[in-house]
Amino acid sequence: MNKKYWVLWVVGFLCIPFACVEQISFPLDRQEEKLIVFGQISNLQEEKYIFLSSTTSQDRQPLSSGDYLVLNDLPRPVTNAQVSLVGSDNSTFLFTHQSDGRYDLSRNVPILDGVSYFVEIQVNGKTYRSSPEEIPEAVGSDELSYDFGRGELDGIPGLALISIYSDVELPETSEPYYLRWEVEEAYFWQLTFFPNPFNQGPPPCYVFEFPDSERIPLLSGESLRGGVEGGRQLLATRQVDQSFLSRHYFTVRQISMSKSAFDYWRNVRDLVNNTGSVFDTPPAPIQGNIVNVNDPDEVVLGYVEVAKVAQKRIYTTLADVPFELEEVCTYQPGKPAIEYPQTCRNCNAFRNSSTQTPEWWFDQ
Repeated sequence: MNKKYWVLWVVGFLCIPFACVEQISFPLDRQEEKLIVFGQISNLQEEKYIFLSSTTSQDRQPLSSGDYLVLNDLPRPVTNAQVSLVGSDNSTFLFTHQSDGRYDLSRNVPILDGVSYFVEIQVNGKTYRSSPEEIPEAVGSDELSYDFGRGELDGIPGLALISIYSDVELPETSEPYYLRWEVEEAYFWQLTFFPNPFNQGPPPCYVFEFPDSERIPLLSGESLRGGVEGGRQLLATRQVDQSFLSRHYFTVRQISMSKSAFDYWRNVRDLVNNTGSVFDTPPAPIQGNIVNVNDPDEVVLGYVEVAKVAQKRIYTTLADVPFELEEVCTYQPGKPAIEYPQTCRNCNAFRNSSTQTPEWWFDQ
């Protein structure tokens, strides 16, 4: 029997400038490396992205880490691929490799209604393609709100929490539609201002995360009427901490997608929420929409979705928070800098951060 292990793959937790993707775990065998593909082509005027990585295998070579060789089971970025977006109108656009297996397409590339698109990947002498999809015709809208309160999270009771809700208005269409919600967060983190001869303050620091990555809200409109309210949806819950000392944004993306994409994400949700009882379906790799054009039997993980997205943001400030929050990075005379947390001294201490202010930060 092949040895099983849990692998973090990209749907991983990675961020392009001010947009992130979630972290999902799947069990796989170690017999051979498998390509992992994840991306979204949407109507929004933003960079489109494809993430490429590969799973571990018995033949994986260790990496050099200083004076040591390291071998782990984490996916490794694929950096030697050529990635293209191909449209049924004979258009072709090349992605540019940025870093860590991330390939970007300019925000200026138009994604047109009525045109089907697929992604083609050429790597190591193989060609992979996603199934062609068109942007859906309709998407609904969200009226966002939040509540503070105390409750249980990850089995810990009595925590200070914030919950993000949407009063959903469904798409105005008689055709079937399939919706998914993503919630990203971004907050300003105040680094410690250490006195210096130039009286120069620290750079701004913006941190990007997913507040509730295992929650995958889905809604199928096959049996619902369009143009009506879809009820109140709980989209995310997270613990209130020092990140709420400054402005803290939640970005909600309502994603209208194909039935195939909906089925994929429903399977992901079922796997993530598997309780482990004897009646549960055993965990297994989930079939996506990418194939090796010369070897259809090769297992390729992930999904490239073509989606219509409606995006809204809501934010809190310290004045909104009903809990007392202790300042952690305030300068204290006589306290050596090394005794301050690393996150107070360097924005790069956060896994996904930037010193560049998002262009939308002061829009609201």
